[in-house]
Amino acid sequence: MTDLFPFRAFQKTEPVGAADRSPQLNAEACFLRMPMTSQTIRAEWWNTCSFWLRVILLSILSSPFLCAQEDTATSNRPGLPAPPSATSPEGLPAPTRVESDAEQGNVVPPVPQVAEAETVRWTGTADCPYYWMVSSRSSVQNIHSPGRWGLDVHQRLPDGSIQPSSVGSLSAQIDTTLPVCIFVHGSFVKWESQCREAHQAYREIRRQCPGMPVQMIFFTWPSDGPYTYLLPLDVAVRGEQAEFNGFHLAWLISQLPTGCPVCLIGHSHGTRVVLSALQLAGGGEIQDHCFAGGMGCHRYRAILTAAAMDNEWLNPGQRYDRALLVTEGLLHLQNRRDAALGLYPLSRPFAGRALARSGFRRRDLARIGSQSAKIMEYDCTHLLGPAHLWPDYYSKPEIVATMRPYIYFY
Repeated sequence: MTDLFPFRAFQKTEPVGAADRSPQLNAEACFLRMPMTSQTIRAEWWNTCSFWLRVILLSILSSPFLCAQEDTATSNRPGLPAPPSATSPEGLPAPTRVESDAEQGNVVPPVPQVAEAETVRWTGTADCPYYWMVSSRSSVQNIHSPGRWGLDVHQRLPDGSIQPSSVGSLSAQIDTTLPVCIFVHGSFVKWESQCREAHQAYREIRRQCPGMPVQMIFFTWPSDGPYTYLLPLDVAVRGEQAEFNGFHLAWLISQLPTGCPVCLIGHSHGTRVVLSALQLAGGGEIQDHCFAGGMGCHRYRAILTAAAMDNEWLNPGQRYDRALLVTEGLLHLQNRRDAALGLYPLSRPFAGRALARSGFRRRDLARIGSQSAKIMEYDCTHLLGPAHLWPDYYSKPEIVATMRPYIYFY
């Protein structure tokens, strides 16, 4: 079964008002053209050099630890599915670009047809987990690069077996009366680690929410290697890559039956995957492209954990300014002592503080305006301390209890 995901579902967008710009000078432009004094030049030179010296020093000290969030084993453990490869059955030919949007129009990716015999119901429990793992690890990771579009799917059955499947089979088995919860991990996470954590997280959530069925999907993207071991560069590259994978997540959501409620949970850089998909659902742009295929009619809720993103990116005019428009509610779990995100301002020059550490500031909420009423913030610093990893969150009953209304839509 082929899951078609054409590049034509994306449209290049031009900046608003780009054609109306005029060369008229203003006070700011005149000021910028004024000659700089030698004292100002020396001060800027020192600020730039000191910044990069701090970056290099902290990279040398921190990279070996932060790039190994889990173990460094590369071999599969028993019971884990093999990592997706470019030769998997879900492989697709390289997409072609639309020559003229005016002639072709918006091309909507078709929902794959699935035989009725493949349809079963979600019956998993804490003791007999039943969930899906959807991977973009062998998919194209740049909007301009030729390569494979499509997603690899594995299905974990209650009997403990893990079988390869397809997006079409997943879509056919969705029960629209039950919520769908999609979890997205952060950076530096290996395939094997994600397989283990998915199993553990599912069991913990179901154990702490007995009698409350949920359809769980674990979305995984290629967040591990190759590394430069220059920490700010590795973090910056994976941040952009996470944002791009919002297109893959958006397409996955577009294949779900219309009407089913969807809760999106992101951890660390996974929060950028989640907000990128919501930005596209709200008609916004990601990396100068929009999702033209349509994402169906869904109720959305989002949970941000250890959010590795600037604290103002939900403000008007910022990266994810349309994400809240389609979201019923957003839960932000704040940890003011998250050790890994203490280095976030070094991810690029002039980066702000990580949202997980700073939280939503009053001036940011004021700029967001009426949409800020959808935001709920829970400070779990006293529960986590300097911890950053996803298992530190789902292993705390208090945190799962806080997430429960968002996962189950009550």
